[in-house]
Amino acid sequence: MENVMKHFVILTLSFFVMVFAESVKDMQNGTGFFVNSKYIVTAYHVIDNFENTCYYDIENDTCYQVHIVDYNAESDIALLKLDEEPIKMPMVCRLAHTDLPIGEKLTSYGYPEPFIKHELTIVPMNIRLHYRYDGDYNFYRVTGLLQRGMSGGPNFTRDGRVGGVNKSISLDEHNTSNLIKSTEVIRLLQRNGVMEYPNTKNVKKCVISILNSKEEFKSAHLKWGV
Repeated sequence: MENVMKHFVILTLSFFVMVFAESVKDMQNGTGFFVNSKYIVTAYHVIDNFENTCYYDIENDTCYQVHIVDYNAESDIALLKLDEEPIKMPMVCRLAHTDLPIGEKLTSYGYPEPFIKHELTIVPMNIRLHYRYDGDYNFYRVTGLLQRGMSGGPNFTRDGRVGGVNKSISLDEHNTSNLIKSTEVIRLLQRNGVMEYPNTKNVKKCVISILNSKEEFKSAHLKWGV
């Protein structure tokens, strides 16, 4: 009888985990950051297949609808704009306007998938080399590994500026990742006439999560409180 009960408990837990995983698997997420109170920057591949993107305000447990203003698929950068007025003014950090030197230490921030515990992950990085893609778009190769869901997140310099944007894990070198240079972000902002308005030096408060669907967020939140 005891063995039967053990098997029943294991099967019940397994079923719960399967149902829970099925419920949250469609709630994909990436990371981003505000450049002023209305505009958000993230990696283009984060929102490429998102049909109903929203910015999740963890503190106020609210998901705000956003739309794509502009993007560059080659440099893998996207500019989003809020469609709704947030409860609280977003926190905005400064951008680095020039290239950073090889050896510069950065700190990468992001929200890994699945976006359940809302835990901000921090990864130390070090610029290994500068490289170009397609002869024009500028990236950094850094030591350190990104996690899934951290794409689009900011990398901060020691003085609190956003020096790069999380792009991908490198397949060319062991334990390295690729970042989009902050100068690519500046180019995108200038092309759209968007001004920066930094209002804090608290880098943790500048990092936000981008979800694929407001509906999926509401559904998962109602079912599981995630």
